[in-house]
Amino acid sequence: MSRRFIAGARCQSCRAEDTLYFDSQSTSDIVLCVDCGFTEARPKSVDVPTPPGADEIVPLKFPMT
Repeated sequence: MSRRFIAGARCQSCRAEDTLYFDSQSTSDIVLCVDCGFTEARPKSVDVPTPPGADEIVPLKFPMT
């Protein structure tokens, strides 16, 4: 089994650093901790909130010289 470790990542459960990895055998993105066995599935998509007033983009037109 090949493990891809995540550099600088800290486990949410045991707070150990550099112990999280992706399982290469898994078809989905699952993060596992070597020390405590914590597992977490990465979300498929992330909802990004739209800032207020960003509803319409108006192109700027400069005069041709």
